[in-house]
Amino acid sequence: MNWRKLNFYSISKLYKIGFEVLAITALLCVLQLLDENMSRSNEIDILPLAKQYANPNWIPGDWYLNQSPGYRFIFQILIGNLILAWGFLATSIVGRILCYCLIALGLVLIKRKLGLSLPLLLLVVFLFMTSQSFAAGELIISGLQPKVLSYGFVLLAVRAMLGRSYYWMALMLGLATSFHVLVGGWSFLILLVLLILRWNTCRMNFRCFGGIVLIYLIASSFSVKAVLEQLFSPNPESSIPTSYIYVFLRLPHHLNPLSWSSLWWIKLITYLVVLIITAILLRRIQQKSATNQKSIYESSEQYIARMRLFDFTIISLIPFILGIAVAPFDSNGSFLQYYPFRVGSVILPLNTYLLFACLLEQIFVEKKRQLLLFGSILLLSFLMTKPSITFKNQLLSLSQFPGAMQRVSLEEKSLSAWIRGNTSRDAIVISPPGSFDSFSWLTERPTIAKFRLFPQNKLGIFEWYQRMRDLSGNNPSILPVISKELKVKTKGFGLPKMLDSGYYSLTTAQVNFLMSKYQTDYFVTNVKHQLNLPIVYRNPQYLIYYKVKYSNPT
Repeated sequence: MNWRKLNFYSISKLYKIGFEVLAITALLCVLQLLDENMSRSNEIDILPLAKQYANPNWIPGDWYLNQSPGYRFIFQILIGNLILAWGFLATSIVGRILCYCLIALGLVLIKRKLGLSLPLLLLVVFLFMTSQSFAAGELIISGLQPKVLSYGFVLLAVRAMLGRSYYWMALMLGLATSFHVLVGGWSFLILLVLLILRWNTCRMNFRCFGGIVLIYLIASSFSVKAVLEQLFSPNPESSIPTSYIYVFLRLPHHLNPLSWSSLWWIKLITYLVVLIITAILLRRIQQKSATNQKSIYESSEQYIARMRLFDFTIISLIPFILGIAVAPFDSNGSFLQYYPFRVGSVILPLNTYLLFACLLEQIFVEKKRQLLLFGSILLLSFLMTKPSITFKNQLLSLSQFPGAMQRVSLEEKSLSAWIRGNTSRDAIVISPPGSFDSFSWLTERPTIAKFRLFPQNKLGIFEWYQRMRDLSGNNPSILPVISKELKVKTKGFGLPKMLDSGYYSLTTAQVNFLMSKYQTDYFVTNVKHQLNLPIVYRNPQYLIYYKVKYSNPT
């Protein structure tokens, strides 16, 4: 064996993979890197939690930031210390780049197994980024959060499955679960079902199957505590189940099909039709190539990988369909709270694009294939014109961080600076529940609760609900006391405005009650909200009222 020649080809292959990973990462960075850093993305929730976990003395009195890390344990350890060293913005940018590199590596390795060219993969990624899911609002590629890392490991697991490297698959799925228990857990179950249904074609045996399960359990061990707490921790004594709050009041856009756009089923059918027709045509082309005896081994390996990806895509829809079937009867959200729609809603679009691109490469051969690739590059260049301009503007706006890109107004920055400079570090400040989500990390002071900042454990969810009721004036038209038998129309995205409306309608007596209950002297509200309390700060948008110790307000 010529080891020098083998080493040359190995290094050359690694260089090609590295170049392709950089190309996909660069595309993702232009599209997503500077989009909503510490803004509407989950970073505004997750990154302050990570910083608080790394430094418990940052805002020690904040109720939400001192919640148990749950399944985010590894993420908070890794990212929290980076935030302490670099700050939120730098950590967001560097963390996103690392996440996108992981996603890109998975996509490139899958692409090479499928026999897909780089220009078409770039076009696939761009098209997928325009709408990552057909329902449930799920995203694979977004800001810096555990879910993105988890999906990166899932893609690596899919590549390992396509190459029959089942122990590597189990390891990747275990890591995915350790970062995000639902993304990794559902993906593991889906791939496990695939191996069972394709037992012979996957060359499976009981010893290998047992090894897969064992490796997965070891690699996912960091998620065990969170799973056990969710399954066996007692529910708070309340007439309203925490699962109901989770599904129907806080996250219906992810978990309640009745709150989705009425077009989601049209998208589902369209993707399925395209996917199935693509698989049929790929099969016919494979049969013809086998008859012609041309590159039989290479084409058959690619064909097997493509059909396995097709199988994986179809099986990923089983939890989704199960969730749709259960939804009309799951009035408390007992099953829906586990996100059955999560994986299938993004895997179907992504893999449909991938397999359709493979079909195009099979149809366009020789000179026509060169035209296809050249056309793909031209189309992508045209499509990237607007995102490139947007990226340039986002880059220029970094000097104003936090600013308009973070949806932080000048008045909010001014108010935050005043609070940091004129209140003690342990001072609790009451602020609007449905807006000003950046309050805690901008002011570095505790607040009562925010609609956006949602705990992940049963006791925390119930406490969050009670705090939302307090902050909105215990108005039954906003957040009623719900019995298990009573069904209430889902609130979702409309609820924050309703909460703020109740907050801005609080009377002086109600505000004094809140100040006494939560042991605070400061109340932030808008300038139109008139109370019989002294004002210690004012700007064109906000007021800060101060508690009078022995007043008898009307």
